[in-house]
Amino acid sequence: MAKLQFGDLPEDIKALVVEHILRPTDLKNICLVNKQLHGLAVKELYRKVDLDLGSRNDTHLSAFLNPNNKGLKHIKQIRLHRANIHDRRNTQLINFATRMLVEFLPEDVLEEFSWCPWERFSADNMLLLYKKQRKMKWLEAFDLDRDILPELKKNTKLQDGVFSCVRKLALYPENQATLQLCHFFVEKISDVLEEMMIQADFEPHDQIPTLSLRDINDTATGPGLLSRTIFSHMLPFEQCTPFRSLTALRLHQISLRHSADTWCRIVKFTEIQTLELTSCIGADTLLGQLSKASNLPRQLKTLEIQHKDNTEHEALVALDGFLCLVSGITELTLELENVKALPAAAGIMRHSKTLKLLNVHCTPEYSAITSPSTEVDEVIWSTEEFEDICKACTKLEQLSCAWPDTSLIRDPSEAWRAYENAVFSHLNQLVTLHVSTFPTNQPSSQLLPKSVYECLLQHLTKRMFELAVTWGAKARSSTNSHSHLSATDATNDVAAETDSDQMPSESTTTLRLIAFGISDKIYEREDSKHQAIYLRSTCISALGKEHVYAAPIGWCMRNYVEPRSDVLDFTLHRVTRMPYKERDNHDYFGETGE
Repeated sequence: MAKLQFGDLPEDIKALVVEHILRPTDLKNICLVNKQLHGLAVKELYRKVDLDLGSRNDTHLSAFLNPNNKGLKHIKQIRLHRANIHDRRNTQLINFATRMLVEFLPEDVLEEFSWCPWERFSADNMLLLYKKQRKMKWLEAFDLDRDILPELKKNTKLQDGVFSCVRKLALYPENQATLQLCHFFVEKISDVLEEMMIQADFEPHDQIPTLSLRDINDTATGPGLLSRTIFSHMLPFEQCTPFRSLTALRLHQISLRHSADTWCRIVKFTEIQTLELTSCIGADTLLGQLSKASNLPRQLKTLEIQHKDNTEHEALVALDGFLCLVSGITELTLELENVKALPAAAGIMRHSKTLKLLNVHCTPEYSAITSPSTEVDEVIWSTEEFEDICKACTKLEQLSCAWPDTSLIRDPSEAWRAYENAVFSHLNQLVTLHVSTFPTNQPSSQLLPKSVYECLLQHLTKRMFELAVTWGAKARSSTNSHSHLSATDATNDVAAETDSDQMPSESTTTLRLIAFGISDKIYEREDSKHQAIYLRSTCISALGKEHVYAAPIGWCMRNYVEPRSDVLDFTLHRVTRMPYKERDNHDYFGETGE
């Protein structure tokens, strides 16, 4: 019987294979193979498009928007990024490039259109977009150069086209005009709204000189300008019917101190599956309300909280109580500032059967900081708590937290080894491990050169990969023989295999990425200078033996190598810089010297 080749497979099977190819360069090469594969790969290649506008790259738009480009009809998402040039001429170029893009795109192909900086956008371009793209599922309301609401209200045909398929809203209110536009969007699709994101940014400027936080946010006496404008069609809130289909809620920079009087009546939290609270004053009050039986989410899958706690640590207490009451969370992301301890391990272990992503970072009380420029270390779990979490949450695929101190010029510390053994002996499904802190070169009093530090860090990462591979191989053998492997045995095996330059065979480990530090280049889509990411790979020694190798990889590239690394996309409110010295600058902060 002849061996089956890829070219002999049916077209639908080939399409399934092409869907799993992530890297754009690979998809581009597949397009060049033959006509059939071109038709399959071009759909994935053009599904999501990111464009930089206002730079020299705008000249490439003419080739991109060519009518002969067969990929245009397959575009579903477009995200525009403004070049870091702010002047009047640059704004005019961006408006012209955006106009070209909207004009030449095929009609009714887009599902999502995003303007990344959320700065003032051309109202004419936005109206044209609404007229030509009538199947969008995601709409954004942000500041425009003029008010388009009167035109939208007059044109009922345009309204029917714009809101026919919309199920998700992103609202960025910052003045009266955007508040009214946000209300118009919410009112039009309130019955079918599935996901809503609100990010308030009322910074004082000429257009809103009299507004204050007391006017904008809810108070004990009644709803504030934000809620009574965006949700004015639901007033009075005591008698309103909450959103019927809403399952995802993301709130940024919104006061929730009086959430019981507004948000708990507007939103049916028992049906919420995704909840994200970022820099929301009074988030502890909302968590307290959600801990009641009448508001407790029954299907919560994703919880993300970024909060600066008060001196009484009320948010930490409320969070611990909420985590112990709710169940079934699969993605848990927590960043707390001004706290003395991490969230209790019992609350995290409550979700051990479902938790796949754990991202927890806490910085200590500000009273412990000696000066504003001092680097703030994160709070870490005790060895016992961390081991309990790893033993319970065996389905974790992504883990991000701070680790204990260790030195690159000494053997790893006992606490570091305990963390390693807890992770690699219990988390067999872990794919991405993110250590937000950097190892040091203590007890040396001087910082190491950058090249030396990176070499030593790579060697430590290689050792961690070897330990993970060894635990995976031993786990398979122990499963077959029903034997028990101790942490000391695994560590000794790593040392022996490292000395013999031999990689354990038949490994069951899934760990592919280990990262150190915190990225500061997410929105710029550039690789960070203050984060090191390593991919588990293999190399051949001079004797022809294969062994583990930690290959450096950029923040952008790892997206296409391992999609289960989105834990690295999370933006923390601080930056951890590599502790190395430059040739001409011995300052701790490296190149910036800040």
